[in-house]
Amino acid sequence: MRRALLTTAAASFLVTGALVPATATADGPGDPAGSGEQPGEGCTLTDADLPVCPAEAPADTASFLDPSADVVGGRHVTLAERVYVGPFARLVASAQAPISVGTETNIQDNVSVVASRALVEGPQGGAPAAEGGVEIADRVILAHGSSVIGPATIGIGGTDIPADPDDDQEVFLSFGSQVDGAVLERNTGISALGRVGPGITLKSGRLVLPGKNVTTQAEADDPALGKVRLINESDVAFNEAVIEVNIAFAREYTELYREDPDALSGVNVNPGGTDFNPDRDLPVFAGEELAVPGHRNRVIGSVDFADTFAHFDDVAGDDISLRADEGEDFVVGHVEGMGDDVIFHALEDTDLVIGDDVSYGEGVIAHGGGRVVVAGEPEEPTVINDGVTLEDEAVVFRSTIGEGATIGERSAVVGTDLAPGTVVPDRVIILNGEEFGAVEW
Repeated sequence: MRRALLTTAAASFLVTGALVPATATADGPGDPAGSGEQPGEGCTLTDADLPVCPAEAPADTASFLDPSADVVGGRHVTLAERVYVGPFARLVASAQAPISVGTETNIQDNVSVVASRALVEGPQGGAPAAEGGVEIADRVILAHGSSVIGPATIGIGGTDIPADPDDDQEVFLSFGSQVDGAVLERNTGISALGRVGPGITLKSGRLVLPGKNVTTQAEADDPALGKVRLINESDVAFNEAVIEVNIAFAREYTELYREDPDALSGVNVNPGGTDFNPDRDLPVFAGEELAVPGHRNRVIGSVDFADTFAHFDDVAGDDISLRADEGEDFVVGHVEGMGDDVIFHALEDTDLVIGDDVSYGEGVIAHGGGRVVVAGEPEEPTVINDGVTLEDEAVVFRSTIGEGATIGERSAVVGTDLAPGTVVPDRVIILNGEEFGAVEW
């Protein structure tokens, strides 16, 4: 089952196959000519321009969509240059509710961008589909599992903020976060599992704290109310590094597609060609390198399973993205079961180590990233030890999870050495070794 976006009805819509694969196209209502015209530069998502958009663009300027991405109303979706769209992302648009995506923006694994709530809930009382739309500016990060529900604008308007020394004014939506009918100005962000609700404007220089649900303008404006803080130079530096990596993905996945289109599906190689991950590697199952084009999941690059491929295929759900194209290696012990929408990834120059008999619920995100424990010493890897239980939509980042620990549903553990046997309740944020607070939505 795909990560829930709106209501039960919405989840039902997304599961039943109404979405069209990115290798196809669908015209939204109200545009019989299929013109797909949008203001500004860019290309629309037609058959001829997928997965590389525009089809004949040089790799240095092309945008790229993983072939597993789902698109509805592709003629009403416009991408500018050097956009990267990851595995199992969803873009849902119509003539009344288009989507436009700016230059050097990235839309990562299992991200949902739905331009109007009516596109999944359906018109109410026989009324026509509500107008909406999502406009995403240049250099915006939509990280794994985040979602946007229109009408919404991201990275547009606002003021210059001293925290951004080169004035690029990026926006970052972290793991599992949501923009629901809101405006995010330039130089803003939402931390893991945070949300900005309908009618709210998140003004330049503000970052929503982990798990917080911003539902009033006062909460969005005033850090003293405990929902936001001011962005700092470390935030900006992190954002810029993430953007540069994803620009490289747009280029190198385009090159890989042009060399071998089959390499862009199922269990397969990473594209290589970058300073942070120069070589192409295949996943390994029980000691055997293996490519399985066309598999229902995406397993990319140096992911080393203790299990055979047959076992993984038997116990894994759908829409899983295990992507060792930035950080590597991923070492994965015996898998008892893995729910739908699970994501593995890692920051450049970091790895991910997972033990035996870990239980993966639906929508789990396990993300490698270094953590400095002792000043001057190498960063610690992200490790999930034997017998850990990760409930649905649990997030692990820059952490070591002790043997037999449980991370509850929709909880996150970030920058923490979690003791063996620890039980993190549902909807709780553990940040830098301390309980930070609840996930409020």
